[in-house]
Amino acid sequence: MAAVFDATGIRAANLSAWLKGKPQVISAARVTALLYHLGVQGGQVRSDMVHSWTDQGDWAHLRTVFNLLQEPVAPRCLFLDEHPGMSHTRFLQWGEAWVRLSLTPGPTAQDDLAAMVRPDRMIVLPVALEGIPTQDPRELASVLLSLAEQGGQEIPSGELAHGFMQHLGAPPGQGFSLTEGDSLGWRILEATLRKAMRAGMNPAMLAFKIDLLVLGGANAAPGRNEDSA
Repeated sequence: MAAVFDATGIRAANLSAWLKGKPQVISAARVTALLYHLGVQGGQVRSDMVHSWTDQGDWAHLRTVFNLLQEPVAPRCLFLDEHPGMSHTRFLQWGEAWVRLSLTPGPTAQDDLAAMVRPDRMIVLPVALEGIPTQDPRELASVLLSLAEQGGQEIPSGELAHGFMQHLGAPPGQGFSLTEGDSLGWRILEATLRKAMRAGMNPAMLAFKIDLLVLGGANAAPGRNEDSA
């Protein structure tokens, strides 16, 4: 509260009352100043700073933030690593802005970050992201993009997950050994299926499209337009 007062001039008592649901305690101009202090300007995440967000449990606060923010035109890129631990560090390029996410799932929470973010690109980097400096957004962008070029593994989020077609095509009873990339890919698949269901696609339509993907290449008739399939 003291830090907000120093930055915006909003008294702690008024801010506390406003946060409890009394909208007329502070003016619209002070609300704008408060949002700017918290990193939001005009409904967009500010691009002149690296945002640092932390959420634990079921990530309800993070989900609320993504629902309230205006979606960027492009790009929307999620950088991940396979570093073990209770908490995970992720970086998100949200339009022109950069966000550092420190996330700790709850006891039964599922890792649905991809479903919340709906990224255009997902890149797994070969180093732990926790120690990457975040003082300057341009420096951060340079480091992450350089790491992506040197050894990053990109998993297109607009396609079915890595390893999915192999799993469908395996003979009955044959085990399928999941790699670390596959486990991430299954999460992307879940996000892809959720997006399709939200768009109105029912399970029968999904099954039909999967049949086309699995069988279409082998059984396509001569002259068939595969793009339309």
